[in-house]
Amino acid sequence: MVLGFSVHGISGNGAKAFQCSACGSLVARSDHLISLGGTNRHIFINPGGIECDFQTFISCPGAIAFGETTDEHTWFTGYAWRMAFCRQCGQHLGWYYQGVCRTRRPSEFWGILLSRIVSQSS
Repeated sequence: MVLGFSVHGISGNGAKAFQCSACGSLVARSDHLISLGGTNRHIFINPGGIECDFQTFISCPGAIAFGETTDEHTWFTGYAWRMAFCRQCGQHLGWYYQGVCRTRRPSEFWGILLSRIVSQSS
């Protein structure tokens, strides 16, 4: 399934911290959430039949992208993706998306699996 979307802006006030469920390090804050297609929460089924429930962030300082980009099986038209891992412990967190052309907005974003993060209110 591929999603065509429009960007509705960054949401949240930063009061919530999203931490890696494995090591507890900070991945992102709620003011980095970004709505794509009217929501910052997305649920897709990957080619292996696994449900992927994730939120989209414009920035994830605690994550690192790794591997070659690909647009194969992308859920976001016009974006290629790479795997995203916790910068501290290396747990798989989700995906990093980059626009395949310079005019794509946002030019990049992160899809972080809800099962790989825990949230704490400030």
